[in-house]
Amino acid sequence: MSRALDNNTAASLRSGNPLAAYDAISNALIPPCDGLLDIEILGTGHVLEEGQYVLQDGCAVGVSKPGLVQAFLVARKGLKDHMDGAESQTEGEMFAATAVILLLDPEYLTAANSRKRLLQGQVSSGGDARAMLEKEKRFVDSLLTSRLHRHTKSPTLWSHRRWLLTLTVSLGVPVDALRDMTDVVFVAGERHPRNYYAWCHARFLMGFRTGVNGNELLAATQTWCFRHHTDISGWSFLYFLLNTESTLGPGAACSTFTQVLDVVSSLRLGNESVWVFLRTLAASGLVGDAQYAQLLNVQKAVLETLETPADQAVLRAAINWCTAYRRNSAMDVAAVCTRVTCTWSQPESKNLVP
Repeated sequence: MSRALDNNTAASLRSGNPLAAYDAISNALIPPCDGLLDIEILGTGHVLEEGQYVLQDGCAVGVSKPGLVQAFLVARKGLKDHMDGAESQTEGEMFAATAVILLLDPEYLTAANSRKRLLQGQVSSGGDARAMLEKEKRFVDSLLTSRLHRHTKSPTLWSHRRWLLTLTVSLGVPVDALRDMTDVVFVAGERHPRNYYAWCHARFLMGFRTGVNGNELLAATQTWCFRHHTDISGWSFLYFLLNTESTLGPGAACSTFTQVLDVVSSLRLGNESVWVFLRTLAASGLVGDAQYAQLLNVQKAVLETLETPADQAVLRAAINWCTAYRRNSAMDVAAVCTRVTCTWSQPESKNLVP
């Protein structure tokens, strides 16, 4: 959601009840025990009755934008007063206030760090750590997977989730890496294409892959890539799996390479993302000469169907690159391929954080 306010929203802030808006929205942000919230900021086309700030149907939550701004002002004042010692807040009130703040501004680092301190305090006091961390994860995942403009690619929220998983593992609580991948990373990657932070988190999750079926994860990732074949970040992660996952069978790379080529040939795909994946895998040493010959045949067939010079240049550049780097040793090629795929998966430099 943009932080800019249009004239109608600014005018509506002069009316209404900020405390009522805060209570309604903070109560709606409590995730259910068996799923995630699907949150959306309502536009001007959704006219709510006077005094109404939230529309809710099960896990679907629609929040009034003017109401959210009013609630944010109340929440920020409560957080500031608590931190300054002017007015003490209970743990429940702090969780509610920081939830409202993060819904409006996912980069509000003070709110995220306040939730960390609250969780650490609860864990130290001997409470039910598993339940507390699971509840917090459901809240963060709800923000990361909802139809919100900035949240799905928020470095602050993804960092907070990473911290949560690290704390969870340190307490001996298992992490379902496969479920996190399919229900959170894949959804966030769909909500925001080329989601650098989401796919970096996917690589982080691979550290918790104990008990995860590598072939099942590979199949799920491949399916996601087929459905979003223009997303270079998904293809880069697929290559990462093939290059690093030790539980995959010896023919996994060749099988994947052939299946991707079949789809490319069938649909006559000429987009750069899939051809960067193919050229990288072909030059990595994970596939043999037979697969490389198949790549050349498919490239020739698809090239004949492309009409624009830009699309044709993509296919020619892919084969030229692959031909050049296949001459290197396997170790040199792997290093080059890893460097190139990481470069392709990164966003513009203005979006990077230090």
